[in-house]
Amino acid sequence: MSNLILTEDEKDVLQELMNIAYGSATAVIAEMLEAFASLSIPNIQVIQVDELLKTFEELKSTSYFFSSQAFNGEFNGESAFFINEESANNLAKHLELESKDDLDDAILELTNVLTSSLTTKLAEELETEVGFSLPSISKVPLNEINDVQTFKIYSKVIVIDTELNFEDQQINGKIFILTKDESIQWLKNKLNKILDELM
Repeated sequence: MSNLILTEDEKDVLQELMNIAYGSATAVIAEMLEAFASLSIPNIQVIQVDELLKTFEELKSTSYFFSSQAFNGEFNGESAFFINEESANNLAKHLELESKDDLDDAILELTNVLTSSLTTKLAEELETEVGFSLPSISKVPLNEINDVQTFKIYSKVIVIDTELNFEDQQINGKIFILTKDESIQWLKNKLNKILDELM
């Protein structure tokens, strides 16, 4: 629906809030991995889930580790974290992991810490609270991405177009926040309240 498209002003406020939240999450992950982390300033978009699925067709890797964690509250949805096979293997080397199960556990922990700290900080900036479910993980060939149940539940996705980059380890990941129209409307109302307070 057109009224659920973010205006440029709303997008600017959300981008600033996301910068704060992403910086906080990056610091937590850097401490967890004992490695210096850098990040690009995120470019924020709110798009239809169908549009996101089309972008996956442009990715070079044949499969990605896909982990997700649902969050609930006034603002609710699911944080999805993608890490490609090369980055996953580099993570395994950095943490000196010996088995696939250990790698799955490490990606789950990375997802849990990254998405929960990101979403918690964002919720804090929006003056609300969120709760979390346990994260789950799967390895998804890109030609099967349309079958992932998570993408069938939600209508909108907040694309955080940035990369969490640990340069020495070359561990890169991308985050998407999947949500529904009601949460986007709630978010728009909150962003406009912040804009009004700035005037």
